[in-house]
Amino acid sequence: MAAHSIPSHAHNAVDLSAVLANTSTKLRNESLLSALVHKTHQLPAMFVEAEDQRPMLEMDGPTLATSASIPIVDMSVLSSSDPAQRASLVANIAEACEKFGFFQVVNHGVDESLIHRCEMEAHKMFELPLDVKERVHRPPGTSFGYGANTWINQTVMHWAESFHMQLHPQSNIKEFSGKLFAESDPTRFSSTVEEYMGQIETLARQLLELLTEGLGLEPTRFNRYVENERMMSMRFNLYPPCPQPELAIGLRAHTDPHLLTILHQDEIAGLQVYIDDEWTTVKPCPDCFVVNVGDLFQVLSNTRYRSVLHRAVVNGTSKRLSLACFLNPPLSAIVEAPPELITTEQPQVYRPFTWEEYLTNAYKFHPAMGGERHERFFLERS
Repeated sequence: MAAHSIPSHAHNAVDLSAVLANTSTKLRNESLLSALVHKTHQLPAMFVEAEDQRPMLEMDGPTLATSASIPIVDMSVLSSSDPAQRASLVANIAEACEKFGFFQVVNHGVDESLIHRCEMEAHKMFELPLDVKERVHRPPGTSFGYGANTWINQTVMHWAESFHMQLHPQSNIKEFSGKLFAESDPTRFSSTVEEYMGQIETLARQLLELLTEGLGLEPTRFNRYVENERMMSMRFNLYPPCPQPELAIGLRAHTDPHLLTILHQDEIAGLQVYIDDEWTTVKPCPDCFVVNVGDLFQVLSNTRYRSVLHRAVVNGTSKRLSLACFLNPPLSAIVEAPPELITTEQPQVYRPFTWEEYLTNAYKFHPAMGGERHERFFLERS
């Protein structure tokens, strides 16, 4: 069989701009997602990455083995009465956040059967017909609902579809569920997702205190950021098998603007983290959650903790599902490093700003293309 020709990357910006110009979200999503669901044999031009941005796909080679450098920590020691065990856990998490910005947790307290049920509900949602999923479409410029992942000024389409929901400050999960599953039982989806997110939030609060303690602060010092009008959301990501995975990307390199991200990935590898100037694949770990520091925690730690580039790659044989939960402060919260972390040797790096101000700018600038959004909030020095 003759090899397929590679579409020209030079036309991507024009092709994608024409698609995104559609004011009808149904037309936009049909255009962007038809290639995903119709199992095309050749990658459409709008999905073809530039050569220097194409991912490494040795998913079971040496680079995958190096994912052991991303630590796995055991949360069960929190039930120990030995303070040395807690101190060791805190030190290990802090070291991971300083070196990699990522770590994994086991014995985390989230019900294993609930994780599997949430995965099943996610798969059921993605398997719905497009016209049903369009009932909860994500309009341009908004955050929540169903659609393809599009970023401002992007020239390449991600090989993925996603569904983004919010639990706090005001849940939209029952509303979305009622529209998606109006012909069946909408409560099964909404109750499962809300229960899952509730348990993830409990874990996130524990981790917030451990990370805060790792900075030498009182564990509850940053708890004010996750009270009252806090923001808690989750995105389902589905990466279908790709006809030419060596040319495409599931989600381009980026840092998370959030406080903390807690990710559950299925047994298919695809998450890659940029460590020591190379991309490292995080091998799926049964019953693990992957935790990463977001931009806000890098700011709060005065750069002690790192918010690092990561991306999702795709493959040609298996679909991949991930559940990403994001913990954030209220929109009005002022984000700034506490004075204990500001010294002569480590002066203040960022000016104070609100989460709303940061969020407004978060997706306007692509972190992998020289527009690191957090640098726009550096403290100006006289």
